Amino acid sequence: MTTVATNATDRPLARVSRTARAMLRPAELYLLFLVLLIVAGPWVAPFSAYDFNASASLLGPSWVHPFGTDEFGRDILSRVLVGARPTLLPAFAAATLGIAAGTVTGLVCGLFGGRVDELIMRSMDILLSFPALILAMLIVTMMGSSIVNLVLAMSLIFWPRSARLIRSAALEIGKREFIEACRARGESLGFILFREMLPNLRSVVIIDLALRSSYAILLSASLAYLGMGAQTPTPAWGLMVKEGQQFIQFAPWLTVFPCLVVAVIATGTVLIGESVRQRFAISTRLAR
Repeated sequence: MTTVATNATDRPLARVSRTARAMLRPAELYLLFLVLLIVAGPWVAPFSAYDFNASASLLGPSWVHPFGTDEFGRDILSRVLVGARPTLLPAFAAATLGIAAGTVTGLVCGLFGGRVDELIMRSMDILLSFPALILAMLIVTMMGSSIVNLVLAMSLIFWPRSARLIRSAALEIGKREFIEACRARGESLGFILFREMLPNLRSVVIIDLALRSSYAILLSASLAYLGMGAQTPTPAWGLMVKEGQQFIQFAPWLTVFPCLVVAVIATGTVLIGESVRQRFAISTRLAR
């Protein structure tokens, strides 16, 4: 009887565990795809992304050129593959940097509360009062158009948004008994923040990173479209859209395919966050 009861209890847990692994596989495959796209894009491109070919100017999509060619005869598919680095790397770097700063800020606010929380959050509200795109343009214009300045500008946009999210979760954790016990033992601030509080917020941080990365991709493409960040002849996706818009009436593939790639990559990044959220939810059920 005991064996039967144990098996009956284990079967639902096994099914939930299999579901968690099944949901994680698409996220893992998509992450692998992104890594390969960034690392191997220039090597798998079928043609040069920079060489001119006047005889192949403005060719429509075909077997030879699946995404067509631009006004200089450059293969659009090759330029999309090569353009993954100047578009995605700044976006992921900015999202990571901004969320790292926001996580530390949110943890400090959640731990101390009171006047410290009020002072920091009012500073974050000042940054939030600026429209994201306008603030990024202002920073890049003042500091100069470069990849480093672009990353710093976008990370400054994500910092207060991430800080508010982490703070809302950290306020509740900061009042728990194990935090009070750490204070009573005289543990350092770093130990309490990163060894006690942060592990309890890892799911929130990971999901926030996925969502911010999606927005960072769109923001990076938008700034490139506006001429900030990557410059011609670098095939950044937003810059490709800007360069192809003058031919949109009779060569729409110049803008359609880069836009589709941005949309697919950004949407896929959001789906990774949703997959991770569901995995953590199932893991919590298994732990109960």
